[in-house]
Amino acid sequence: MGTQTDCFIREMIQVMKETYKKDLTIYDEAFLEKSLQRRITGIAVSQSDYPSYLQANSHEADRLMASFQITYSQFFRNSLTFAVLEQLVLPHLFSQKPENGEIRVWSAGCSTGQEAYSIAILLEELISSSSKPMRFRIFATDLSREALGTARTGIFDADSVLNIRMKYLKNYFAKQGEVYAVAPGLKEKIDFSEYDLLDPHSSNPPDSIFGDFDIIFCCNLLFYYRTDVRRSIVRKLKRSLAEGGYLVTGEAESIFIGKDEELKILPSGAPVFKINQ
Repeated sequence: MGTQTDCFIREMIQVMKETYKKDLTIYDEAFLEKSLQRRITGIAVSQSDYPSYLQANSHEADRLMASFQITYSQFFRNSLTFAVLEQLVLPHLFSQKPENGEIRVWSAGCSTGQEAYSIAILLEELISSSSKPMRFRIFATDLSREALGTARTGIFDADSVLNIRMKYLKNYFAKQGEVYAVAPGLKEKIDFSEYDLLDPHSSNPPDSIFGDFDIIFCCNLLFYYRTDVRRSIVRKLKRSLAEGGYLVTGEAESIFIGKDEELKILPSGAPVFKINQ
């Protein structure tokens, strides 16, 4: 990173801290630089003028902070991961639970909800095909209120549902004109709520009460943060896992997570980890 860019980023960090009490130092420098350049290009302000423009416009500070919240999501993103969940992880969890037990899942950084709905479909399929009574609850959290609003609505366009098997689309969605609405029975098993993974005062979403999750998803999120911040988030996730629980990440984070001695990747090729026991 060049000296001029270094100076600019330091100035931005200072403006956001002093004027808006926001800490930009938590982010990976390359991600921070790209996000700042996108905002500057988007509003056609020069780099040299942007700090003073930001200082004078609180709405721009809000938009800048929103730009750090990545809200891209897909149904059944990473087909190998979901195949491993469907064929190995979920059946194993199901077999370990007592009758009328509950499988608990946390989708951390759930964005617009496709990840949470995808795992809900697999759990619903597993439970409905068995004579063993079982419940499940999914807690899906994000910082973006806009993304959470979309997730709670559960309405997606035709392009969004292309990855969904026809059987699932028929059983768990209702076509309404050009869009698809998630079935109410599936929606009611997912709690969407606002939660900050960097909150130092809690280990898990308050709605979940005690954590103790059988599976935690934290996909395509960690690499936006500085290394020490990533470690802090992973420590929180590990504290929130039940005994024998699984941590699911994105491909990009699997190398970083793989260096954690307490977590062991499953021999499947997918970024699915289990606490070493």
